[in-house]
Amino acid sequence: MKKLLLLSAALLQLFTGCVSSQKALNSGNFDAAIYKSIHKLQRNPANNKQIIVLEKAFYKAQQTDFDRIAFMQKEGSPDKWDDIYAVYDRIKSRQQQIKSLQVLNLRDKNKQIIRQATFNFIDVDNELIQSKQKAAQYFYAHGNSLLEKGGRFNARDAYTDFIQVKSYYSIFQDVDDKLLAAQEAGTTKVLFKMQKDNPGQLPPSFEQELLKISLQELNRQWMRYYTSDIKGTIYDYNIVVNLKVIDVSPELVKEKYYSETKKVKDGWEYKLDSKGNVMKDSLGNDIKQPKYKTIKCDVVETHFSKSARVAGTLDYIDNHSKQLMHTDNISSDSFFEDGLVVVLGGDVNALTPETKAKIGKRPLPYPDPFSMLLQAGATLKGMVKDLLLRNTAILQ
Repeated sequence: MKKLLLLSAALLQLFTGCVSSQKALNSGNFDAAIYKSIHKLQRNPANNKQIIVLEKAFYKAQQTDFDRIAFMQKEGSPDKWDDIYAVYDRIKSRQQQIKSLQVLNLRDKNKQIIRQATFNFIDVDNELIQSKQKAAQYFYAHGNSLLEKGGRFNARDAYTDFIQVKSYYSIFQDVDDKLLAAQEAGTTKVLFKMQKDNPGQLPPSFEQELLKISLQELNRQWMRYYTSDIKGTIYDYNIVVNLKVIDVSPELVKEKYYSETKKVKDGWEYKLDSKGNVMKDSLGNDIKQPKYKTIKCDVVETHFSKSARVAGTLDYIDNHSKQLMHTDNISSDSFFEDGLVVVLGGDVNALTPETKAKIGKRPLPYPDPFSMLLQAGATLKGMVKDLLLRNTAILQ
């Protein structure tokens, strides 16, 4: 209700910026007329027209609000106390605005006082306090009943009710404890874990490293992620990294025989015309040009390779219905490659710099399977994190 009042106040200011107080009064926008009249009377308290508009608008606004209160009280619905309090608050605010003005007098053409402006102020403090208390009591009781019903969404509605109580009273019974209880009961709890269907061996630290994913940025008011199973905690969803492929290839060795060639300068020769005669430049000198030859080198390259792969699915499971809600395929590979070159014959200058770098090179040792699986797991972790961020809307 307070948000509604703030919105109404903003609309009131917008409205009064382009509409006269008389037009606002005629159209039934009494508070807009009051706001406009007060603004003008602050600058010119002797404005008879604005005094009359203010009197009429105030009377109409008060009558409308008290009629509204009487109707809501006749309804007898306890959820109306919030609305009743809001109307009493508006009445008090309206009266205070007019009381802040200096005494307003209607005057004749000779500036003589005809009469003093009349406003029937009513003390609503007791009603304001009573309606505030009853509104707080209603939201407190309603929040409690929602909590007792159980369920995440009831708890979230209860939390909203307790926040409403706090808007009235910073301290009210045990409302702070109720807020914490509603927050806890309304929070969806998600357990992120790993399982494997494949009998392949994983490094002992693989699961630990995978579950080191920071899930803080996934947490929000009504959603909390866990990477370890806490005893006694009931999880609404499980997100499971289900590994179905855990594979490391054999250590492969392949030999490849090939040759590389290159054109290099081999002295010079005279440039001949189409008839075989030596060509001359503009000064009559013989024209010389570079001469090229092709060199060649034969090599054998030994290539060493090994790979590891982990693959499976990222599964979203509703623990209440025991249903698979969503699944994504995930996979990651790591590769080891190395090579060396032995010259079989020819001119090594024919080789590319890349091939030359492999001549006489000592081969690297093959990585162990666990290291390669951990490397693949690091890539998989990034993929899983991206999917978790992308799929946040799946969970409620």
